[in-house]
Amino acid sequence: MILLNDLVSPMNRLVVSLLRSRLHGFASRGLMVVSWSGRSSGRRFSIPVGYQRDGDVVMVLLSKPAEKNWWKNFRSPWPAELLIQGRSRTAMGHWIDPGSAEFLAPIEATLQRLPWMGSQFGGFKFDRRIGLTDDQKRLVREKAGVIRFELTS
Repeated sequence: MILLNDLVSPMNRLVVSLLRSRLHGFASRGLMVVSWSGRSSGRRFSIPVGYQRDGDVVMVLLSKPAEKNWWKNFRSPWPAELLIQGRSRTAMGHWIDPGSAEFLAPIEATLQRLPWMGSQFGGFKFDRRIGLTDDQKRLVREKAGVIRFELTS
């Protein structure tokens, strides 16, 4: 039986390799590499993630965070290295509480650009004219996550 992780890990390694190469321009407008040392293990991890950047703030949205573990390192502020458009930057990352006012803004901004992402953040159809409905906000708070990285270099 093939597990999803058996397929995802090799794909992640391939994407990380691409983003670290001279050919990163093919993917680095929407993807970056996050690298960090595990809080408990001290092991070094690197994964490709989608991102949004506004100056020194980089937001990473997660679909189905309950099925992932890596973000838990950032439940309180934790250092990371971000490889953004071929440039390495240090950052401090922290998990945004789904109940906070700051949580919905990057998700709605993403949905305005990529309405199909509603299927990833709770399985709904997003209407740009209406924005997030109350039911969709509830779903997003249950099914999505946000990590905010503040660049430090």
